[in-house]
Amino acid sequence: MTTNVRKNKIITGVFVAVLIVLLLVMVALPLLWMVVSSFKPGEELFTIPPEILPQKWSLEWYIQAFQNKAVIHYCVNSLYIACVVMVIDMIVGSLTAYSLTRFRFSGRKAILVSVLAAYCVPPIMLMLPLYKIMNGLGLSGSHFGVIIGHLTVTLPFSVWLLVSFFKKLPREIDEAAVMDGANEWQVFAKIDLPLCISGVLSTGIMAFIMSWNEFLLSSVLTNKEEMKTLTVGLSNYNSSTHIDWGINMALGTITTVPVVILFALVQKYFVEGMTAGAVKG
Repeated sequence: MTTNVRKNKIITGVFVAVLIVLLLVMVALPLLWMVVSSFKPGEELFTIPPEILPQKWSLEWYIQAFQNKAVIHYCVNSLYIACVVMVIDMIVGSLTAYSLTRFRFSGRKAILVSVLAAYCVPPIMLMLPLYKIMNGLGLSGSHFGVIIGHLTVTLPFSVWLLVSFFKKLPREIDEAAVMDGANEWQVFAKIDLPLCISGVLSTGIMAFIMSWNEFLLSSVLTNKEEMKTLTVGLSNYNSSTHIDWGINMALGTITTVPVVILFALVQKYFVEGMTAGAVKG
């Protein structure tokens, strides 16, 4: 009996390991191919049979891409917008989540349901209303308009995620701080926020990634070349008659690298935050 159980565990472990390897290959192989292809010279991009590693490493696609000054604007715009969205999401999301979990007031549950409902709305349904609102306010084609557009997508998600982090904190901690003379702001800033810092950071990471990768709303809310984000600028190299694969691979790599670096730097906090948010207090 013990032998059969051990064999079943071994078979299950092997099956899970093979499945994980297959999933990693499915996710990592296209990314690896994109990065490697960005260093291939033009004559090696479409060789048959295809070769994974280039025979001659080249930076020609990166040079061609950055010879266009607009590409630098794309990178700066994306970084600026994503950073602003991340900071706003962390600040507003934390304050909102704290108030929803610590205070009792009329309409609190309705707000929680509304936040979840707003997160479930597909961005494509917000495209026309946001454009008309931003255009009416004179914000269409500006960074501020794009930031508001991204916040409509990321902020409900951030609030919804942070509510679970603040909800797991025992109220006894707050009560003890109040008995020691702390007011509500001090309880939030000096007690609850530090305890939820991993959750706040993980939420900020997700907000940054969502804003950095967002294409639909950015393409609608930016009508000037110098205001476009990197994802929108990439579309300039694709048309119905021609696709510039080399530059696409180079800019695709540049689009991916900041997200990977950011995730690697704060991976510890991200994992801790996601794990803590999954535990009911």
